Amino acid sequence: MTRARSSAILMGLAIAALAIQIPVAFLVAPPAANFVAPLTQRIFYYHVPSAWAAYLAFGVTALACLMTLVGRGARWDRLAVASAESGTLFGSIALATGLVWASQEFIGYSALDDPKVITLGVLLASYLAYFVLRAELGDPERRARVSSVFGLLALLGVPLSYLASRASIHPDFTRADESLDWRLGVVLLGSTIAFTLLYVALVALRMRILKLETEAP
Repeated sequence: MTRARSSAILMGLAIAALAIQIPVAFLVAPPAANFVAPLTQRIFYYHVPSAWAAYLAFGVTALACLMTLVGRGARWDRLAVASAESGTLFGSIALATGLVWASQEFIGYSALDDPKVITLGVLLASYLAYFVLRAELGDPERRARVSSVFGLLALLGVPLSYLASRASIHPDFTRADESLDWRLGVVLLGSTIAFTLLYVALVALRMRILKLETEAP
């Protein structure tokens, strides 16, 4: 099977999964208890999976950066770029959806006072800086090496962003006092799988594009 065909199949699976998950999340999933804005709360089915996809993407980016530094080849550098781009996209979705929900759920909510928003914003800014750095470096080998070091350092923002939930009004569903209807959990799991598929498909497609760009005369 060719890489182009594999990418097309992955993208098709991701689109099909999302096409199923969107109506399920808004029309079938039960409303979560203890929320002021139960309708807006359904945005969690996209906020949580997009945050997961962003963290996954940044982790893969760091791994690809490490492999690039140990001389594993240009393919790992392409993976680092493609995954960082996807992570920035999903992280932006997580930030936007979180702000929409919080503005409806909490009276007088201020994003500038929320550690979760601040740390996620800083995390996204660090990867934007990663792209700027790559754009400024002309030599491919030097660009791959220097940006890989930066990509590894940027990963430090991921645990900070995650742990900021404990100092924020952001719900922490890992704690026992946060009750979840099992049906709600199933829908959330389905959304997470769909977003993971989308992440893999986007990375595969972007890597193919980057390879074609390097091969172009």
